Amino acid sequence: MTMDEIFARAKSILVIWTAEVNPENLPIFQDVVQTKAKQASTAFENVEMLVESGRSSSSFDIILFGLVSKRNTHIDIDILNELFRLLRPNGYLIIHIEHTKQSQIIDQFKMCGFSSCNPLDTNSSFLIENKDDDIKKFGSLWLCQKPSFDIGYSVPLRSTTTDSRMGQISSSSSSTTTTTGEKKTWTMEDDDLIDTDELLDENDRKKPDVKKYDCGTTSTGVRKACKNCSCGLAQELEQEEHTAAKQTVKSSCGSCYLGDAFRCAGCPSRGLPPFKPGERVTLPTMSDV
Repeated sequence: MTMDEIFARAKSILVIWTAEVNPENLPIFQDVVQTKAKQASTAFENVEMLVESGRSSSSFDIILFGLVSKRNTHIDIDILNELFRLLRPNGYLIIHIEHTKQSQIIDQFKMCGFSSCNPLDTNSSFLIENKDDDIKKFGSLWLCQKPSFDIGYSVPLRSTTTDSRMGQISSSSSSTTTTTGEKKTWTMEDDDLIDTDELLDENDRKKPDVKKYDCGTTSTGVRKACKNCSCGLAQELEQEEHTAAKQTVKSSCGSCYLGDAFRCAGCPSRGLPPFKPGERVTLPTMSDV
């Protein structure tokens, strides 16, 4: 579709302008657009008020972004999402992009949902007559189209039907037609189903004999861990032995209670505060808070 056909079919056009634009240039630009889109109504919106304007979704066939100003107008993701929302399905966004930023900006367009972005030829130069010559030289016009569907569009899924009389499950997406014209439907018979109970043998059904396992409490009441203990009992018993050893440690020099200055190098009480002979030293539990 050519630019003349796009503008001829348009019924509503939105022109985005910036504060640097002389308001007197807006009616002139409108007259230029109306020469191509004679049946369309043209609306103007300042880019700074675009998001707050609260315009209805899918309201415009064409949006002309920043074409009235002499310099290119900065565009971000929030503005792109708003432009995408305002466009009707199959609507067009026309923007002037600098050559060095084209790849980055086009990627943003596609991330926001635009289905296609293509550069325009010189026949569209009437849209950038207000641009400075250096801006025209180092940039080009781009045409980005919104997909044929709108935000929130959905389609129904094909349902699956069950034939209780035949015990068959059929799907509308899996049916084919034979050479005779009859529909051949994929079915699943009862014979094709696997009985999970048949996968178990008699040994699987037997209750485990806990007496065969070494890990746990013996008949004499002693807790014992097996050789390859993985239930945590071995670590628990080791911790209990370590705690009991600390509690039964006896001093060989008789001066452990006086403090680190009077303790030998291998004293198990090193690091503990001084205490009275025979007293058990315990450190209080401190909260991290």
